[in-house]
Amino acid sequence: MTMAMEAETQELVTPGQVLGKASQLKAGKGAYVSTENGSVYASLTGFRSLIPPPSDSVDQRSTVEVTGHKAHGAVPQPGSIVFARVTKVMARTASADIVCVDSKSVREKFTGIIR
Repeated sequence: MTMAMEAETQELVTPGQVLGKASQLKAGKGAYVSTENGSVYASLTGFRSLIPPPSDSVDQRSTVEVTGHKAHGAVPQPGSIVFARVTKVMARTASADIVCVDSKSVREKFTGIIR
């Protein structure tokens, strides 16, 4: 690992912090791309790391990931099957506390919104 890569791995980031532009980076675990401005943001508090693309990959952007600074239980991701308790129902949305993600119970409270 190069010194520059090592330095970036040690950078502590917080939710909502800009990690870069989607034109230059792909969002990995712990990161997401804003559809409004094309920026990649951290979705949790942790350490930022860059993963270089495979040499045979057509897309040569590095992947940026945020590894949590503490152990997390199951974390929901797009496509996850969740078991949730509905906590509030409104005309167009409902809020729910997520209890299980796939077959694992969560350690921390996650709130989801159903539209």
